[in-house]
Amino acid sequence: MRFTNARLILPDAILRGTVEVQDGKITGVSTKPTKGKQRGDIDLKGGFLSPGFVDLHIHGAVRRDMMEATEEAFREITAFHLGGGTTSLTLTTLTAPEPDILRVLDAVKPFHNQSLGGARIVGVHVEGPFISKARAGAQDPAFIRPPTRREWSRYLAYGNLVTQFTLAPEEPGALELIRALRKRGIIASGGHTDALEPALVLALKAGLNQATHTFNAMSTVVRKGPYRSAGMIEFALANPEIICELIGDGVHVPATMMRMLFNAKGRDGVCLITDATAGAGLKPGTKFQLGAIKAQVTPETAVLENNTGLAGSTLTMIEAVRRSVELAGLPLVDAVRMASLNPARQLGRAAEFGSIEAGKRADLVWFNDRFQVQGAWLDGELRLLR
Repeated sequence: MRFTNARLILPDAILRGTVEVQDGKITGVSTKPTKGKQRGDIDLKGGFLSPGFVDLHIHGAVRRDMMEATEEAFREITAFHLGGGTTSLTLTTLTAPEPDILRVLDAVKPFHNQSLGGARIVGVHVEGPFISKARAGAQDPAFIRPPTRREWSRYLAYGNLVTQFTLAPEEPGALELIRALRKRGIIASGGHTDALEPALVLALKAGLNQATHTFNAMSTVVRKGPYRSAGMIEFALANPEIICELIGDGVHVPATMMRMLFNAKGRDGVCLITDATAGAGLKPGTKFQLGAIKAQVTPETAVLENNTGLAGSTLTMIEAVRRSVELAGLPLVDAVRMASLNPARQLGRAAEFGSIEAGKRADLVWFNDRFQVQGAWLDGELRLLR
């Protein structure tokens, strides 16, 4: 089949053209005018054709949480996020007792690299429990604990099902875990951390290569006597080895700070994420649970029920792209890159998906000028059409 009359969002430009697909793979990309019509042509009516979005950090949607560890929950979560243009995602755990995390890994394993009708589940992002109580955010502090080889070796025994691990690099034993993660090709992400530069330098040498929801639940510069020490925020912005996650809703990170991040890290240094929780897809005012923590939906995001902090987001990836463009002035081609190619690279899977290029999976998203998703395809198979 051919996708015609489209504005193709390529890695470095947006050009009018045609994409050919055969047997689930992109076989050709042309920016020349399409001659004639063929059976199977899909006319996108001048809309945008984007690579499918890749979300590295997502907990749930429509009152479902991946910690439920059921096929039904995974199905509803991934179906909702496909509607926002996400074709691949890593389901993300919460800080919880060890048996609960292992139960989630067991439940996800049969669906690894598969779609249950929605976005493809490419792995599990283990967020916590090895984080800082001082920066717990909406994670339950009752279950925060230091990393031990005995515990984390059980998670790593799941192999490439575990795609990334959020931890506080300053915690005793964290450096050994970071080295073990990188040896196995797993993303080692600093988050929910109170670390200062001396500890972060060691973590970087050990292999730290990502920052979890940058600016949120992480240390910043502190003064010690007459001197100052950088925190995780400044360290992540200053070091090109660290790719920065960004919750692109303009609420978790104000537009000015979004622009600061884009300027500091460039088009290849940021991955847009949703960090969506069970409140995604629910009406403002609706209450929901984030583990044992009570939360509620607002018109812009999700907050703790007592309104003292944020509780993940209610984003879809197309909305993160829109707000990055409209609030922070990011060029659309760069916003899409941060939602597709950059996270695919972090996962080590850019040869498979993340951009519209010949030989890659035909994971494609069609959206209009109002950032409304009109269609989505996984491996060339239509999964959503509006």
